[in-house]
Amino acid sequence: MQVEEIPLEVVRNFDAMDDGDTTVPAQFSCEKCRGDMYPEYYKGFQGNEYKIADIQEQ
Repeated sequence: MQVEEIPLEVVRNFDAMDDGDTTVPAQFSCEKCRGDMYPEYYKGFQGNEYKIADIQEQ
C-alpha cells in the first residue's frame, strides 16, 4: 500500500462540489500507479465518516 498526502482543503473542496453518491468520499487516483485512493479518515460535509479500515475489512 502506498501513501500520498492530499491537503484537507483540497479534499473538502472536492467534497463540497460533489453531488454524487454520499456513501463514497471524494476520491483521487494515485499519480504513480493510477489506483484509487481512499482516506485514512475523513468526515464529509454530509456527516458521513470514511475510514480505510472499513474497506480493508471487506
